[in-house]
Amino acid sequence: MPRYHFDLVNTKTITDQGGAELTDDIEAIDSADALARRILDERPELKSRHYSILVTNQDGDEICRLPFEIIH
Repeated sequence: MPRYHFDLVNTKTITDQGGAELTDDIEAIDSADALARRILDERPELKSRHYSILVTNQDGDEICRLPFEIIH
């Protein structure tokens, strides 16, 4: 199974949120959405500060960048 990495970023990487072995890119994107929602539940003020969850695969290729601004 491929390994994906999740980072909290704005203009730079703020914190590595860890990695996970997931079946595919779609599951990684769904996991990023769930992670962003958990972070915003604890820190809602981050929504308006241009933060995103950056998802990369095991080769370092960007899979998606999920901006907090689009989370409802």
